[in-house]
Amino acid sequence: MAAMRICHKCLLTLTFLFMSTFLCVSANTQQDGKIIWDPLPAEPQYNTTAEEPSLPLSSLFGLATGFIHKVPPKEIPWEVLRGLINGTVDIANDYTEFVSYSAGFLTCFVIAIIFIILMPIIGIVFCCCRCCDNCGGKMLQRDKYNTKCRRVSLLVLLLFTTIMITFGLLCGFTSNADMSNALQRADSTLQSNVKDMSAYLNNTFEQFNFVAFNQYDYVHELLISDLNNVGRLVGDPVKEAANPVVHPAVDSVIQLAKETFGIQQVLREMVNTTRLLTGQARQLQQELDMERAALNYTLGTPQCRNTRAQSCLSLKSSLDLNLLKLAADYSIVRAERELQRVDFALRENFIELAYRGRDEYENIASRIDADSIRMIRDVKFELEKVRTAMQSEVTQVQNEVDIQIHTFLHLLSSDSPNSSAEIFLDAFAEAQSYDQYRFFAGIALCTVILVIVLCNYLGIIFGECGRDKRDRPTERGCLANMGGGFLLTGVTMTFMFSPFIMLATTLSFLAGGATEKAICKPLESGDIFREVIDYPYLLDPNQRYWLSYALYQVPDLPLTTKEVIRGCQADGAIYDVLNLDNLFNLTTELDYRKQYPELLTQLDSFNVSFKGLKLIDDSTRRSLYQIKESGISALDYTGYLNEVKKGITGVNLTTISNMIEMAAAAIPDRSLQSQLKSHATNLRRIQEDTVDPMSVNVATLIEQLIILQREAATISNTIHTTIERVLIAQDFVINRGGEIITQEIKNFTNRLLGFVDQFVDYVHNAVYNDMGRCKPVANIYNSFDVLVCSYSVDSLNGFWLALGWCIFFFIPSIIFAVKLSKFYRRMRYFEDYFNTHDLETVPMKIYVDYEYQAP
Repeated sequence: MAAMRICHKCLLTLTFLFMSTFLCVSANTQQDGKIIWDPLPAEPQYNTTAEEPSLPLSSLFGLATGFIHKVPPKEIPWEVLRGLINGTVDIANDYTEFVSYSAGFLTCFVIAIIFIILMPIIGIVFCCCRCCDNCGGKMLQRDKYNTKCRRVSLLVLLLFTTIMITFGLLCGFTSNADMSNALQRADSTLQSNVKDMSAYLNNTFEQFNFVAFNQYDYVHELLISDLNNVGRLVGDPVKEAANPVVHPAVDSVIQLAKETFGIQQVLREMVNTTRLLTGQARQLQQELDMERAALNYTLGTPQCRNTRAQSCLSLKSSLDLNLLKLAADYSIVRAERELQRVDFALRENFIELAYRGRDEYENIASRIDADSIRMIRDVKFELEKVRTAMQSEVTQVQNEVDIQIHTFLHLLSSDSPNSSAEIFLDAFAEAQSYDQYRFFAGIALCTVILVIVLCNYLGIIFGECGRDKRDRPTERGCLANMGGGFLLTGVTMTFMFSPFIMLATTLSFLAGGATEKAICKPLESGDIFREVIDYPYLLDPNQRYWLSYALYQVPDLPLTTKEVIRGCQADGAIYDVLNLDNLFNLTTELDYRKQYPELLTQLDSFNVSFKGLKLIDDSTRRSLYQIKESGISALDYTGYLNEVKKGITGVNLTTISNMIEMAAAAIPDRSLQSQLKSHATNLRRIQEDTVDPMSVNVATLIEQLIILQREAATISNTIHTTIERVLIAQDFVINRGGEIITQEIKNFTNRLLGFVDQFVDYVHNAVYNDMGRCKPVANIYNSFDVLVCSYSVDSLNGFWLALGWCIFFFIPSIIFAVKLSKFYRRMRYFEDYFNTHDLETVPMKIYVDYEYQAP
């Protein structure tokens, strides 16, 4: 009972720990929010087992038990027995039920008494009858034709009955020794049970400590770790959800910024190239105008009109001086205003701004950490407050439970003075001292049977060994005569001691049979629990269930001894077996949501807003619109290219220079020839010094126009797409982002509470199924059941069955021994036939009288 109260204390303490959840588990691993728990500490190796003993006389014991169960005509009158217990039945008046129940035992008792009374009387009468030469007492041997057959038959029958008696004798010796051994086993059984109970309580308390303390730090640190990493645990899922929308937008802005800066650079270079070409074209035009005027003057001189200068005239007629002018007008390529707009749009480095927006998005975890500082602080404070309160309460209860456990174990220890174990052992020691008298009495009875058996065996051996078929009955030897005497001695001892053996058999039968029927059988079937021990209001009218009142002072808690034993035999957990859930509901006590609402309130206050988060600011957005409206897409790039591709001059100056030199070479006039060569040299110089460098710039301008034309063709759509993506992303972050962050915060809270729920489920399963499995308690109960019933009572029943077996074969043994002894003893008279084979002839009888000498 004290052990039950201690277990109850432990479970109450553990329940408090469970209510303090967020506490603990020493589980070693955690994968994706699922905790893999360590097993409870293994149970120790118990010494007590519930196995039935394998006794050499199990069949004999089973036969005795079966006979006992067949004897009573009715079951135990439980109502009358309960009336005797609660005082409502008077045995003097209501004895008929017990008499009816005990009819079989009373019948056997009456038969035994009759046997005890009649056996000595029959023995005395038999002796007197033999003294009167009757009942086989006359010393006359009739030698008939079937004498040998009769002797052999009697020998076989007596030998068989003696062997049967010998078997019963051996069973009697063994059963008598087993009864003493059973009593001696009580000491070791008690010591084993005490050690097992101590080991069970220590192991249960170790499991309690394992769940309550050893596994505390893991979950506590797991919760603290998650709180410290709330930014990562919440922010990363948010980014994963927003990445498909945000990343394309930010990447588009960055890519557009790079393209815009490229366009700005090319556009600036184009404007510079245009300016350079415009200046070069102006200078070239002046040079060409001067050279055209000079060449026109030379070709109009009289020397050129001279008939002798025919080649000069041909040159004048073939040369079109109007071609000495610029072919393209570079001044039409105007992009200064567009460049100014682009420069104004790109006055701020919005690439840096785009990167800054992306960094702000990537740093959502830091933002969440900053916004949750207060919540984390409050939750940690609540956890620490719960932890402090739990440790204080657990330490207090643990000290109290430790004291009770040690006190209980001290009471059970045989080394402690005045302990229950010592008192029990002293009682067993006293019982053992009295058991030796029973043992010696049993040995004495078995020895008497042994003497009777030896007389039969010696009579048969001596009679057969000393018999000579040639001797007449009056001439038998001393050895044969001694054999007959042993047989009669055995018969005499049978008559003398059979009443005592029957008395011992009867007393053993009544004691063993009553114990088997009234205790062992009801224990095996459970009737004794249902009808007596657990019967409502039997021991106390105010207590429906005495066990629940004894353990918890609650008389109406449905807890019975039979259910406890059955639950422990099924290796159930002590909490479930003792039905503690009816005393206090563990599920309700583990409902931390009701026990600690402040903790849930703190978690519910966790909130993060993305309203201040901007992927791009307003200036960047304005810059994008200004780039779109800068007009670079509206420039006439095709017209510009067509104009620039016209060339620099209307005619190739080198070609004209060569024509002039060829014409000059054919003119005889040295002065005119010299003037024409001078013009050719000037034109070649203009080509080399001005036109050729301009050609390089023109090629650069064409390349720049082509690049701008290509970029300008897509820039508008790119800007439109980028702005659209940015607006979608910004809207997603502000609107959908709030929903996502709310969901992820809920997931985070559920993750924390999931650890707690897993721990609650783990504790619930451990308490109901694993912690304090009470199979050892059932083994202790079964060991006493085995000790009392399987060893002591079965041995007692085997003892009376062995003695009864011997008594049963005593009767034919007496008859066969008396008859067989006449074939071994020396006779005073004998009767013979002249012709023993002629059965139809009445022979003359010869009576021979010899002086009889007792052997």
